[in-house]
Amino acid sequence: ALDKAQAAWERQISQASQQKQPDVFWAPARGQDLNISFEDEQRVPVAPGRTGAAGVFDGKAELNAGNVAGYDIEDRFTLSAWVHSDSVPDGGVISKMQDKPQGKGYGVYLNRGHVHVHLTSNYDDDAIRLETEASLDSGRWYHLTVIYSGSRMAEGVGVYIDGKPAKVKVLLDTLYRPFGNAGGTFDYPFRVGGGPGPERRFRGLISDVRVYGRVLNQDEISAMALGEPMRAMVQKPDADRTVIERLALRWYFLASAAAPEWRDAWERLANLTSEREKFERSFPTVMVMAERPIPRETHLLIRGAYDKPGEKVEPGVPAGLPALPAGAPNNRLGFAKWLTDPANPLTARVTVNRFWQMYFGTGIVKTTEDFGSQGEWPSHPELLDWLATEFVRTGWDMKAMQKLIVTSATYRQSSRANRDLLQRDPENRLLARGPRRRLPAEMVRDQALYVAGLLTEKLGGPSVKPYQPAGLWKDTSMQDMEYVQSKGRDLYRRSLYTFWKRTIAPPFMVNFDAANHESCVVRDTRTNTPLQALNLMNDVTFLEAARFLGQRLMKEGGDTTARLRFGFRLATGRWPSPAEEQVLRDDFHFHQDYFSTDAKKADEFLDQGDAPADPALNRPELAAYAAVASMILNLDETITKE
Repeated sequence: ALDKAQAAWERQISQASQQKQPDVFWAPARGQDLNISFEDEQRVPVAPGRTGAAGVFDGKAELNAGNVAGYDIEDRFTLSAWVHSDSVPDGGVISKMQDKPQGKGYGVYLNRGHVHVHLTSNYDDDAIRLETEASLDSGRWYHLTVIYSGSRMAEGVGVYIDGKPAKVKVLLDTLYRPFGNAGGTFDYPFRVGGGPGPERRFRGLISDVRVYGRVLNQDEISAMALGEPMRAMVQKPDADRTVIERLALRWYFLASAAAPEWRDAWERLANLTSEREKFERSFPTVMVMAERPIPRETHLLIRGAYDKPGEKVEPGVPAGLPALPAGAPNNRLGFAKWLTDPANPLTARVTVNRFWQMYFGTGIVKTTEDFGSQGEWPSHPELLDWLATEFVRTGWDMKAMQKLIVTSATYRQSSRANRDLLQRDPENRLLARGPRRRLPAEMVRDQALYVAGLLTEKLGGPSVKPYQPAGLWKDTSMQDMEYVQSKGRDLYRRSLYTFWKRTIAPPFMVNFDAANHESCVVRDTRTNTPLQALNLMNDVTFLEAARFLGQRLMKEGGDTTARLRFGFRLATGRWPSPAEEQVLRDDFHFHQDYFSTDAKKADEFLDQGDAPADPALNRPELAAYAAVASMILNLDETITKE
């Protein structure tokens, strides 16, 4: 039905072609952000062009289209134009750059007929610069198209001349930073016939400039480069048309002349295609490795000098351990099979020992990172062996192993210890009591947010930047880097997603002994310092959490005593004793009296953090409950696993 409808339309166009009508050329409509046709252009002289009017450029003038097409290094876009020069083609065709020879931004220009593409943050060392191997001749029209995939790599740039991919020479391939100026804005004007620099103006004709906020495919680029009006293609017999001509006719018919139901379907397809492309671009980049067909030779380096190779070495495993499994290749696959071979004495033991350390604070082998001769002997060798064989027997089931450990009688013991037991076994190596240890830094924060009802439990996604002292990055970094705090629910995501600058760690994490990211750490440390208490009392994260916990008590808890008991149980997992209840009541009444007589202090205390307090609640009373909640969150029992 579609073919018949198009054939009828072609016959109609062919008959009407005998009358004088303006030529119509096909070009993609989806994603087009800019089209300069020069038909009614007043800023530069105009002459007949390849597909309509063309701008006339004399080597001095340029067309300034304003602050448009502000794409940056991670955006996908396409630039296209028809160009013609009576002399050796030279000068800027399209640019959005600083108006100087080595300016920031992106641009396409000609140099002695060769097409140059620049995407530049710093011309010498932070840019993509390439040129075509072939050059353009004078005295004829060329259709130029440049695509950029947003990859920040030269392989993501494509140059097409008359619809065909052009071979290019990469001059520089080190683009890292955005095009924008120091303030982060990219507001250079979009120029036609100019850039980079006032000396690089174009001399000749430029026609039909188009800019797309997406990467056009090969067929679309080839169809644009036809430069043939629809009328001429229609008059050709179908057998004489090229594949691209047939595509151009079909696309034009669907977009402009088909029945409404066909046009609607075509538009829906275009929208769905855009959604699919956007979805595909959201996928994270994953680095993978592949074996070389012929392995590269590797040598010992004499005294570590790269230019003094010594004895040739081959892949292998330590001689003191079993050999690779029979038939296993001598590469990474063979090594993986060796690691997971049930006969391997180390993999399962090392893994379950790490699990044990995670729950008990110390592994069955205390030196978790060293099972060799310098490591410590296991406290319970038979237990380690059994856990390892059970791990292998269950198919290396991680979840099953966690369940096995936490439901064991050993783990479920009370952590209380009498004086005699503490003297005999201060480190609990005999496992005569349950583990007692402070929560890791990430869990201390996450628990406070969860108890307060603030924690965002969304899984996955990019890193976030929660509260941290203002100006910390600027004060401790040699570069002028600004910490841009996250907003909304991102402020309360699990600490797992906190952005971590290698040389400037989140201060809360450092205070609570989180390992730095400069080396691999298998065993963490636990310290007790005044800074930790100050962090829990004064950090905006915990003050805001205390306020929201106070709001929970007022909304969910009942009378004063019930509210205080409820808050204590939320944080510690048990009900307070009568003596503890009395302390909570005394603290609440003290702060209630204090904030009732000084509303300004109550406001200062409640205005911590971005999330506003519930306006329906009495502020002095809320401040009193928040103060009690802060005390509860500071309890040793709250931040310690008993």
